[in-house]
Amino acid sequence: MCESSVYSTNGEKIMEDVISIKIDGENINLLDILNQPLSITGKIVEIDLDKHGIYVEVQD
Repeated sequence: MCESSVYSTNGEKIMEDVISIKIDGENINLLDILNQPLSITGKIVEIDLDKHGIYVEVQD
């Protein structure tokens, strides 16, 4: 499978085993393999396909 982990730009793991990411303006909607949703505000700054990592600059 091709799950990824989502991290903040300071290295904090936000969610692992992510299978779906939907962008709605500044909202990033994540869904993991157990269909658990998580919505964060920020912007994706890097996607590392080799390491299955997605890096988000999170807004407070």
